[in-house]
Parts: sequence; structure tokens; C-alpha cells
Amino acid sequence: MIIGVIYMFIKGYKYKQEIETNRGETICKYTFCKEYPKTNSAFVKYFVNGKVYRNQAGRCPDKYSQTINKYYELKYSKIDPNKIIVDFSKEAKDKALIAELESKLTFKYWMEH
Repeated sequence: MIIGVIYMFIKGYKYKQEIETNRGETICKYTFCKEYPKTNSAFVKYFVNGKVYRNQAGRCPDKYSQTINKYYELKYSKIDPNKIIVDFSKEAKDKALIAELESKLTFKYWMEH
């Protein structure tokens, strides 16, 4: 059991280290919170390198029902854009970035490109 805890700690450290070493930054849209019996998971959508991603971003923020469909700062690994860290305390307010992301998340964008 101790080995498992140590493994999880090292794995989490390497995950964060990869993101910090090869960091890219963008914004993401918080789409929904999935509830489990003892925990929950936040899911976000974001656009990197011509591709839309939808990934789990850790636990849901407090008062998550009020923050769904809002935009937040996201750090990702340039090596593997599936590795992300979302800071739910930093809401994105730049209307131009939000409009650009929203346009790329729509179906119409993908029909034109």
C-alpha cells in the first residue's frame, strides 16, 4: 500500500513537471460536472493545434452549477495536449479569446475547415 501511495505521488509530480517544462497556455470552456458516489470530475473543452479536446480537469469547482459554461485559464503539455491543469480560480474575461474558442467549438467551424 505504501508503494502505491509513493507511485501515485511520483506520477502526479511527473505529470505536473511535464506541463511546466513544456507549457502551453490557452483557455477552456467548463462544460459539465460528473458526480460519483464520493467525488466528482470536471470536464472542459479546449482547442490546441487544430484539434478540439474534451478532457477531465480534476475536481469540480465549488458552486459548480453556477460556473458551467464559463471560461478558465488552462495550462497544457505541448508534448501531449491531453495533459492539462485548469485553474478554476482564474476565469478568462478576454471577449476576443472567448469568441474565438466558441467559434472553434461549433459544428459549423468543422464543416468549413
